[in-house]
Amino acid sequence: MEQKSLRRRLAALLLMLCLLVAGALPALATSANIRLVDASGNPATGTIRVALYDSAKDKALSGGQLTLYRVAEVKRKNGDLSFEYCGDFYGCGIALGDLTDSTLADQLLEYMPQGAKGTTKTVDADGNAAFEDLELGLYLIVQSKASNGYAPIKPFLVSLPMAENGKWNYEVDASPKVGGYTPVNPDTPPVPPTPVPDKPGTPEQPTEPTNPDTPKNPDGPDSPVSPGSPDSPVAPGNPDNPVAPGNPDNPALAGRPDGAVMSGLPQTGQLNWPVPVLAVSGVLLFAAGWVLNKKEALP
Repeated sequence: MEQKSLRRRLAALLLMLCLLVAGALPALATSANIRLVDASGNPATGTIRVALYDSAKDKALSGGQLTLYRVAEVKRKNGDLSFEYCGDFYGCGIALGDLTDSTLADQLLEYMPQGAKGTTKTVDADGNAAFEDLELGLYLIVQSKASNGYAPIKPFLVSLPMAENGKWNYEVDASPKVGGYTPVNPDTPPVPPTPVPDKPGTPEQPTEPTNPDTPKNPDGPDSPVSPGSPDSPVAPGNPDNPVAPGNPDNPALAGRPDGAVMSGLPQTGQLNWPVPVLAVSGVLLFAAGWVLNKKEALP
């Protein structure tokens, strides 16, 4: 009975030792096995590769840009490792608790000062972006430009190196959850330009008509002159209104040396002597009638 009891106690002790060793492995990977310098004595470096992939649609998210900021550096004190803020985040006062907590990345992004220094990479056609030759530390990754048709991914933290399976990984692969899909509206067909009518040319100025030549007088020469008379012939007996005898344009009435022009109609053989006779006869008849009217009026 005592031997069986001793065996049970030894088995329990061995089991306890195994549990202690298993629990100590992560601690050994966290402190003793980390490599802060390379073989040449220079600070160790690493690489962070980010892959953007939409598993629901089975497609890589090409395009867009990712920006990486170094938040903290790795420090070893008394064999223990810790992160201490550095650069633009030095003295921010935000507690570094659970690095997988998404609110921690949001707090750091909100605190990040304007003009903070970062490294930006463009996501390639396969949805990958690689940040190489990085100093060890804690990094904040932000999508500064979203992929076409997708909302930006949420900011997240990556530790370099990262403890995996009891050892340190200096080539870290990160696959964050992609943003929501946003349908892209089809391109609006271009509006055809409004046709602009051709500017009418300036009409030619019409040429000024030339004055027709004055027709020549078919009835006589251009400057008819009576044969044998001077340039200004004088009609006989009327020096004020000289008229060339026989000029058809201004014929003078025969027997009237004053140069009266004939009317449009020919004159008839009218006599002037009956006018005074008729006038006197009318006066006499009026007087006779007046006398007779007086006599009839007497009683």
